[in-house]
Amino acid sequence: MKTPSISTATLSNQLEVLLETDMPVFIHGSPGIGKSYIVNEIADNKGWELKDVRLSQLDPVDLRGIPSIVEGQTVWMPPVFFPKDNDKNGILFLDELNSAPPSVQAAIYQLILDRKLGEYTLPTSWRIICAGNRISDRGVVFKLPTPLANRMVHLSVEARFDDFKLFAIKNTLHSFVIGFLSFRPDLLSCEPVTEDDSNPAFATPRTWHFLSNILKKNQHTDKIEPIIYGTIGYSAGIEFLSYIKVYENIPDVKAIYEGHYPDTEDMTSPALLYALVSALVEYFDGSEQYTKHLFAFSELLPTEFGVMLIKDTIVKDENIATSVYFDDWLAKYGDYIL
Repeated sequence: MKTPSISTATLSNQLEVLLETDMPVFIHGSPGIGKSYIVNEIADNKGWELKDVRLSQLDPVDLRGIPSIVEGQTVWMPPVFFPKDNDKNGILFLDELNSAPPSVQAAIYQLILDRKLGEYTLPTSWRIICAGNRISDRGVVFKLPTPLANRMVHLSVEARFDDFKLFAIKNTLHSFVIGFLSFRPDLLSCEPVTEDDSNPAFATPRTWHFLSNILKKNQHTDKIEPIIYGTIGYSAGIEFLSYIKVYENIPDVKAIYEGHYPDTEDMTSPALLYALVSALVEYFDGSEQYTKHLFAFSELLPTEFGVMLIKDTIVKDENIATSVYFDDWLAKYGDYIL
């Protein structure tokens, strides 16, 4: 029976438990869904040091260290990337574990179970997290030896749009990306197209983030179509380019925040409404004027999109939940946000 996958938000909570109990863990997940990002974020939030070791790039001798003669005996000198400071808390992140050759995987048996490798001992205040892609992802992946697999807790994670949207708003990803994926959340992650060797690109949270960065420098998408296809793949790129034409028809966002509201009765197209909401969230500046018109205009939209507008803007700027307009809005729409 296949183990159910968890979301990236749930992964953060599960990792917190395992870090508290000092249990080694292996995170299984497709490329580009944010495994490394989540581990980095947890370390940052805790104020812990992070040592990121890419095992696929190492040989067994790189882990055990170079032998040296000390007082007539052979001593293995541990590598510099292994933590040595007993006064610091930290995470030793062994990434790409199952992409490492079997000889490298065998070399870390003792490190995972006993926190030792040759003469090296991992400081007691450090925790071990491992990660790698799934065999089904068609990458260079070796099946974990049973003794190694049995030394860790295993968590399978998948990308889900609700989690990605929170990340996207907080990190100010381009409104084109947020609007499109709100409309087509199923395209957040796509399977690689193996039969097209000329363009191996495919959509993942990572590549959507790449595209956002590109769009912030150049919004003239008609001039960068090859780059879009080469970032998120041809199929997702075609749908994305078709969708963003709707932005040509959305009302003037700046005018809305100045109190000039368009007629919303004819706004029935979900594509246009997703685009409008994402643009309004991106343009919101936190001022009293913008907050006033944000709440007022949200009530003119279809309820689903009006509630989405306020919820997404709170993610961007939680201070609006303390505004004088929020309590009245919550009294009317609170049932929709449970």
